[in-house]
Amino acid sequence: MKLWIKTLALVVTIAWSAPSAAWWWNSKPANYADTRYPVVLVHGMFGFDSIVGVDYWYGIAEDLRRNGADVYTTQVPALDSTIARGEALLPQVQAIAAVHGKVNLIGHSHGGPTARHVARVRPDLVASVTSVGSPHKGSAVADLIVGSPASGLAGTLGNALGGLIDLLSGGGYDQNMEASLQSLTS
Repeated sequence: MKLWIKTLALVVTIAWSAPSAAWWWNSKPANYADTRYPVVLVHGMFGFDSIVGVDYWYGIAEDLRRNGADVYTTQVPALDSTIARGEALLPQVQAIAAVHGKVNLIGHSHGGPTARHVARVRPDLVASVTSVGSPHKGSAVADLIVGSPASGLAGTLGNALGGLIDLLSGGGYDQNMEASLQSLTS
């Protein structure tokens, strides 16, 4: 009986607060995502833009565009060192900045360090860097795999999967799981 009462109280609390939350969400101005410089999205390991209707960014780019942002999605190797990924990103950033002056980089996972590399080598092109779920201090998983007996198998399987993702997404990049993992160790 006590569980039923607690559940009912929770439902009433959620229902009571939902209208105010809906009011806030629906009251945002249509241009809330408008920025001075365009947003450039940088994917992480095994990342892509879109493959067979699967959107890596889960509609984030479209939502930002609908609400005032100029958004570009980029393509870098799914698997390679942070520096190699950053160097693959740099010409894309240069092309966008040639039109807009600067860019706001948003990197997911390994895309965070990749974006930081571009900001380090060409700070004149970057207005801001935001990272989401990025292993800036290293990854325990990379630490576990690098140097372990399974590293060879992980490299082979990773390169195969990265190559398939690259083929399906039209990237045209070589894959290097070992360099990717080395970049992400703590």
